[in-house]
Parts: sequence; C-alpha cells; structure tokens
Amino acid sequence: MTLKNIAVLGPRGNVGSAIITELLKDGSRFNITAITRPTSTYTAPPNSNIPHKTVDYESLESLTNAFTGQDAIVNCVTGSATQYTPSKLIIDAAIAAGVKFFFANEFVGLVTSERFKLLPESAAGAKVRIREYLEAVGAEGKIQWTSLNGGPFFDMWLMKGPAGFDVKRKRARIYGTGENKVFWTPLPTIALAAANMIRKPELVVNRPIYICTVPDLNQNALLEALEKVLETKFSVEKVNVEKIDQHAKIALQRGEVAKAMKGLTISNQFYEENVIDFSHLVENELVGVQPVSVEEAVRQAVEIYGTECPIVEGMFNVEPCEI
Repeated sequence: MTLKNIAVLGPRGNVGSAIITELLKDGSRFNITAITRPTSTYTAPPNSNIPHKTVDYESLESLTNAFTGQDAIVNCVTGSATQYTPSKLIIDAAIAAGVKFFFANEFVGLVTSERFKLLPESAAGAKVRIREYLEAVGAEGKIQWTSLNGGPFFDMWLMKGPAGFDVKRKRARIYGTGENKVFWTPLPTIALAAANMIRKPELVVNRPIYICTVPDLNQNALLEALEKVLETKFSVEKVNVEKIDQHAKIALQRGEVAKAMKGLTISNQFYEENVIDFSHLVENELVGVQPVSVEEAVRQAVEIYGTECPIVEGMFNVEPCEI
C-alpha cells in the first residue's frame, strides 16, 4: 500500500506538528493537508506550502468533504474531539470518504491495561472504545488502521515537571523509592516512528505498535543523569506516592474526576504497585527507532528545551488531594 495524500488532524499540537516536521523531510513524497477547527490559529511551517482546511468535528458531511481524496488520516486532535462520539465520527467520515489508512489518536502507553481502563473517558479520552471500534471496522475491511504508543513523552515530562524535576532550579521530587520502572519515549522519536509507519504502512496494518527507546528508566536514573549532564547537584525531596495514589482513588470513586486525575497521572507512573509494563510488546526496529541511554536522552531533552525551561508547577509539586 502506497500513501501519498496525508491529512493531519490537530497539526498545531505537539504530536501533529512533530509528525508533519518529520514527513516534510521526504520532500515531495507526501502531499500533506492540515485539518483544524475553524477557531484554530494554525500556520504551516515556513516554506512548506501545506494547505489548511477547517472542519466541523460534529458534522459527518464536513469531515467527509475534508477527507475526500486523502489516502491517510493521521488523528492528533486534542480536547473534546478525543471523546467517543466525535472520535467515531472522524473514523466514519474517513470510511465514507474512501480513505485507505487511519492512524488512530492514541500516543499513550498500554491502552488495554486494567490501570488505563480505570481512567475516566472524560479525562483520558475514549481510546479504549475507539480501539475496539477500529478493530471491528478493520476486520470488516472498511478501512485499515494503526496506532502508536510509547508512554509519556520523555522530553516533555522531564523538562516540564511531571517527571519530578525542576531543571532550572535544580530541584527533584522522588516518588517512593525512585526505583519504579517507567516506559517513556521522546516526542521526536514518536514522530520518527509515526512517519516510518506512514512510509511503510504494510508493516503495521490493523494493529497497534508499541515502542520504548529509553530502557532501564526510573527517577533515580534520571537524577543521576541530570546531575552528570548539568554537572551540578539537585536538592531532593522524598514524596509519599502511596498516599497520592490512595487519595486519588478515593476521589475517583466519589466521582471527583478533576481532583483525582493529577494524582493518578503521577501514581500510575511512580507507584510500585501500578507498573504498566509493555516491554514485551515493543517493536522499535520495525518502525526504525533505536534505543538510547538515559544519559543521552536527558542530554537531548536539555538541548531541546534549555536549562532555563520553566516547569508547570502544578504537575511538579503534586501532593495527595484532599478527601
């Protein structure tokens, strides 16, 4: 299967823009179209001449018209369009328009894990049910599909605060023992893998792909690498991640989703009882990505974001929610 005309939904977001940047390296091989909401402030990369269409994500007709003539849809939308009804509508429009290949909007970790399934769709999106729907329409021969998951984006988590590090102020928050193994992949690597899947779709048809290019990763390894790369020591605070997890679960049981999600986001990564290990599913070589050491991944992230990168304080300083 050869793909030429590629429509990217959500081209202004982190994932969409990174995939477009990677595809543009192929010159004229792909005709890329950016598709956004009418309110989007998207502008195409310099010298790219990427056409831009706006759609109503609640209209099958609008989506179908925008998708007509496209070989592949790469869904990178965020926000309300990740819920089940609009996500299904996007797929149905792709089928109606005769699109060959649908790249699903997953880009997380192990979607099929029980821990992920506990997350409310209102916060995490309808990725589980949409995977099931794609499997059904794929089996019926209506459209071919794939998805890509590599865990949280290594560089963004490290430099923006969720990983527990404030590079600018040399602070570290170590959750529990700091030894809990995590499975993260840098965003540029996600983009490279996604582009390679579009370049050779026959390798990934009708199944999800998992990658993880930073092996043996935990908070203690990150701290050691950061101190080596930056040639300085961090102040370290130990955090009770078990309490964060317990309080978040109670809040979730009460239906207090917004209160629970910050704690669950952290405890799903760093609490020892919540390890979501998908290493047995990893296919790095298939999609042309190579593993790197923790130190090299840290060095690359620092080069991209700089040592003065501000953190999101609310995702760095996570405490047990009130219950």
